[in-house]
Amino acid sequence: MKIASLRWTTYRLPFRAPYVTARGAVTYREGLIIELTAEDGLAGLGEAAPVPEADVSGDALSRTLATLAPRLLRRQPNDFDVKALLDSDEAGRALACAVDTAACDLLARHRGVSVAHFLSPNAAAAVAVNALVTAPSAEEAVRAAAEARVAGFGAVKLKVGTAASLDEERRRVAAVRGALGPDVKLRLDANGAWGVDQAIETIQALEPFDIQYVEQPIAPGNLESLRRVQDAVATPVAADEDVTSPEAARRLLDAGAAHVLVLKPQRLGGLRPSREVIDAATAAGVKVVVTTSIESGVGTAACLHLAASLPDVGRAHGLATLDLLEDDLILDSGLPIVKGCMRLPEGPGLGVRLDEAALARYSDGWREAG
Repeated sequence: MKIASLRWTTYRLPFRAPYVTARGAVTYREGLIIELTAEDGLAGLGEAAPVPEADVSGDALSRTLATLAPRLLRRQPNDFDVKALLDSDEAGRALACAVDTAACDLLARHRGVSVAHFLSPNAAAAVAVNALVTAPSAEEAVRAAAEARVAGFGAVKLKVGTAASLDEERRRVAAVRGALGPDVKLRLDANGAWGVDQAIETIQALEPFDIQYVEQPIAPGNLESLRRVQDAVATPVAADEDVTSPEAARRLLDAGAAHVLVLKPQRLGGLRPSREVIDAATAAGVKVVVTTSIESGVGTAACLHLAASLPDVGRAHGLATLDLLEDDLILDSGLPIVKGCMRLPEGPGLGVRLDEAALARYSDGWREAG
């Protein structure tokens, strides 16, 4: 089975409301959808959507893919190392993710299995997901947290690091914990907002509120400092922005710098490189959580299949992000969340189909090679 043709299109999807983190607010997502078609007519989908802070345009992704496309044609889906053909920056890793996802989708469809079962024969049929609360004001955050509890979410991730003072941060987290009650797990994500001493002081002040873990408390790039924070607090520390490649993940594991690794396939270069990290983390006794980079439905489905392939099926993953965008660009019922769980779509491969009408509203048309 060889690749006969490929096509791709960029998109620009608005957020329903500004997406606010410690790094600021963004109002839209840019990315690229790719479709690989084999000689037998089967096709696989993938998505490149570098994280918003990377500031990579869809046009830039398209130009790079145009130069790469000829080297993918007439090749077996398992017979090319896309990462070796691309720069190791955010754009290159996201494009590698798109091609790897499309190849996995194609190979799984060829075998008549889901991508999750292509990645692991013991894949689950559904995974728990956490709700995401980004509202900077305590009142709005409390309202969103209460809605998540009523909807049946067993875990909530609260964005932190934007408060003007430690007291304000503590009051907001306390209010959210009160709205969730004692049975819903609460995760915090600082997006690298704090310095080392500030992180230690803040996490210690928030520990009475039963925090499951604190994600990326300090800026990425200094594993010794991250280890220092981890060793100084009782709450587990998770690494996110530091997990940029399988090699970076191994350095984290070797340094013992985090209790949890947050995996974004867009940053890791695809589903199969992400599985390398999962296997290494599992062997080291480190927990793994899969999260989206706020992709459309194609990329979110890929993250769902990856999460379903994990050996620890009880841990909630960060996949509940499609409602942040004006459209998910996929047909049928999308990827619904019922009582805090997301099921794999029916059918082989990723199990999703593009909504061409919706895609046309947010893109400038397909380009094709082959």
